[in-house]
Amino acid sequence: MKPGKLRLAAWTALTAVLFFSAAAADLGLRSRSALLEARKQELWRDTPRLKELHYNGLFEKKLLLLKENAGRLTPEEMERRESLLKAERDLYISGSSAKLAYTWYKTAAGEFASPLNPWAAEAGKNLEAARDAWRSELAAAGPDAPPGPTD
Repeated sequence: MKPGKLRLAAWTALTAVLFFSAAAADLGLRSRSALLEARKQELWRDTPRLKELHYNGLFEKKLLLLKENAGRLTPEEMERRESLLKAERDLYISGSSAKLAYTWYKTAAGEFASPLNPWAAEAGKNLEAARDAWRSELAAAGPDAPPGPTD
């Protein structure tokens, strides 16, 4: 083989290895982020007060920023934006952390699965417990509860 072709083959092989490594790292990091989000939602499911404190804190920060810009807004616009912030906070607080924990575990385990990804495997181990917790939450809500997991 000529030296030029050998050099090209070496660069091609190196590029393929680097691409595979970058893709595996990307999958792993995305899976890890999804796993951490699932754990946070699971913590909030078990301790709703922490969720409430988190979203109240975000609301206070956004409200402070809104009040700093109050001079540029009409009183009606200020009231409307404050109402929107309150509605956003209430929506996030009322959302099902059990459902979100299950969804994030499912995402971490399924969407980013790879033999080189330990976080996907760890998420898969927690998936069934998260699904059961969501089903329990739905059962406690009664017949008016929205549909639960189908798998």
